[in-house]
Amino acid sequence: MKLQDLNNKALAIHLLRISFGINYLFHGIVRLPNLDKFVAGMQNTFQDTLLPNFLVTPLAYTIPFAEIMIGLLLILNKFTRETLIATFVLMNIFVIGSSFAQKWDIVGLQATYIGFLFLLLYFMNDKQTTNQK
Repeated sequence: MKLQDLNNKALAIHLLRISFGINYLFHGIVRLPNLDKFVAGMQNTFQDTLLPNFLVTPLAYTIPFAEIMIGLLLILNKFTRETLIATFVLMNIFVIGSSFAQKWDIVGLQATYIGFLFLLLYFMNDKQTTNQK
């Protein structure tokens, strides 16, 4: 695949996919050096909600690694469809958590992410914009 061979739609989808990949990758990378602090922050956020700590803690430890994996796969354009589906799942987990914490501004931002994920998945041409056949 050469850049000059892509029409504007295919190029736009690739650039959006790469941009989202960078976004997720660095969300995860910057959390790793302070993982315990990130987890403590998540525990603090949900301490007065109905979400029990035994659910929050393992999920908080998992999130950065999931973000890194999603980011890498999106940037590399590998298993893109499956990665986008996994990202939808992750974002919906975030929406549920933010709703429990009643952080409606964050729910709105997460809904924006979900909208862009929808666009990526919807306009992705399996044969033209992914490495899969």
